[in-house]
Amino acid sequence: MTNRTGKKSQRPFLYRSLASYLREVFGQTMRKIPIDPGFGCPNRDGTIGDGGCAFCNMESFVPDLARGRADPVEQVRSAREGQRGPFIAYLQAGTGTYTTPDRFRSLVDDLCSLPGVSGLFIGTRPDCVDGDLLDVLQPWLYRKLVWLELGLQSASDETLERIGRGHNVESFTRAREMARERGIPVLSHVILGLPGEGPEEMMGTASYLAALGVEGVKIHHLQVIRGTRMEKMFRAGEVVPLTMESYPGLVAEFLERLPPATVVHRLAADALGDLLLAPRWPDRQKVIEAIRNCMLREGKWQGRLYRV
Repeated sequence: MTNRTGKKSQRPFLYRSLASYLREVFGQTMRKIPIDPGFGCPNRDGTIGDGGCAFCNMESFVPDLARGRADPVEQVRSAREGQRGPFIAYLQAGTGTYTTPDRFRSLVDDLCSLPGVSGLFIGTRPDCVDGDLLDVLQPWLYRKLVWLELGLQSASDETLERIGRGHNVESFTRAREMARERGIPVLSHVILGLPGEGPEEMMGTASYLAALGVEGVKIHHLQVIRGTRMEKMFRAGEVVPLTMESYPGLVAEFLERLPPATVVHRLAADALGDLLLAPRWPDRQKVIEAIRNCMLREGKWQGRLYRV
């Protein structure tokens, strides 16, 4: 493609994907191995609540290789059987920091000491993070790629209360600042299409994350999972999932508001087989293709509307 001067014009990149970021860091693609640390969730055991978030069915988050294996190290060894090459250990199921600092240190040290572990991603809640727990990660920051994944879902306290998160937006702000002070990059988990939210609220979440300068974002569309409170809301007509036609445009607008350097870890949720009630979309790769095509067609790219 050339401009009027006859020189090749540079089309801006669409978004900074996790795959491209990992190639920047490691010079190759990297596999993530999901792990269930067995810590549970304070929003289910009665500490904060006993029903969990409205959208959450814990069964949908437990990695297949974790089923029947209580020890996280054994989960990794099973996943690695017959395979070589570096990988990232990912504390995915439950709340990855919902434990004592000593127990958390033991887990982190065991996982980071395994052959082949080049990184550790920790999925958790912002209200389950404190200085003592984050200090556990500091000795590994210059030896492994460490990311803290904090579930935000929305930057609206009203929405968080509606979906039963059990924390407010300020909890996320505090956790993010504690991580920043220690040099730990933060990935924010966001859901688009939550009940009561329209484009204005969703873009408000993007602007909030941009202002905080989070290093990464994981974007999902709302999925109605069987056995959740969201299923009851859906059957009562209180939840209308986003359509496949509207989602790419919303994601494109969301990305436009983020800093260009923010790493986009995910753009859509995975299908969950029989657990998924609605919406029934094509596989995730086709959703990503639709998002990319939308951005190309409409001349949008990550950071286009971002202002320092």
